[in-house]
Amino acid sequence: MGKTLLIVLFIAIGAVALLMIALGLKMILRKEKEFKRPCANADPKTGRCANCKCDKK
Repeated sequence: MGKTLLIVLFIAIGAVALLMIALGLKMILRKEKEFKRPCANADPKTGRCANCKCDKK
């Protein structure tokens, strides 16, 4: 059972490491150099931002 736990642990750590590397590459290679956050409270009828600052510049 100990060997199985180590294998699962290594797979989980490897998956997290690959995701972190992918995120780092995305941040480096992204052309705009800015990550925009989508509006969390969008109006369902229009799809536009409701009462947030993401639509106003």
